[in-house]
Amino acid sequence: MASPMSMYLYVHTAILREVADLEVIAKEVNRDDSDEIGELAARIDLFRTLVKRHEESEEQVLFPAMNDRFRFVAETYEYDHDDFEHHIFDDLNRALAGLHRTSTNGGRSDHAELLYRQCVALHEHMRLHIAKENELLIPKLEAEFDLDEQAQLAGAMAGVFDPPLLAKAVNFTFGWHSASDQEGIVRFLRHILPDDPFNGLTNYLKAENPEAWPEMERRIPELAPG
Repeated sequence: MASPMSMYLYVHTAILREVADLEVIAKEVNRDDSDEIGELAARIDLFRTLVKRHEESEEQVLFPAMNDRFRFVAETYEYDHDDFEHHIFDDLNRALAGLHRTSTNGGRSDHAELLYRQCVALHEHMRLHIAKENELLIPKLEAEFDLDEQAQLAGAMAGVFDPPLLAKAVNFTFGWHSASDQEGIVRFLRHILPDDPFNGLTNYLKAENPEAWPEMERRIPELAPG
């Protein structure tokens, strides 16, 4: 089973891979293709929702636990959440809306440039923020909380997500990883979730990842039907 902090790192890795990919897509997107713009807008909207809920889970569960043992340690991470990110996402939405409604080439160029610039900013912000959490916060967590306490924190953080959004968040994370890490993700979820939520979640992952799932059933035989 993946350790609780391994699961945290899986989520962070998925976020970093997503923002790197969004930067590439924003640079290459066809600003005259409304379908392509719409798909990118939907992807960014889901990503914003997942990141916001992930950060809420940190602020409601993880940071208070940390502050009980290390006063003021968590403040800098919460500041990153609240002071900067919403400006980037708001500008991304403004750029995408402008690409939808603007017909002139000059206007489209301006909105396309804003889209790319803000994707670069989002990538850099997430890279720095997650590096701080991975290199400074997580080692403190591992040193201060035993494995059972870490698992309890992870379970409480998962509880901040409603079931449909948790399924989307896990699927998002699952999709950015190798088969070995995907196995670690599924085994960790098996450890922290009751049977019914776990079965519902793995059924969702199976439906969303039909090519990857036979390998999961090979690695984790109890996932295979009957």
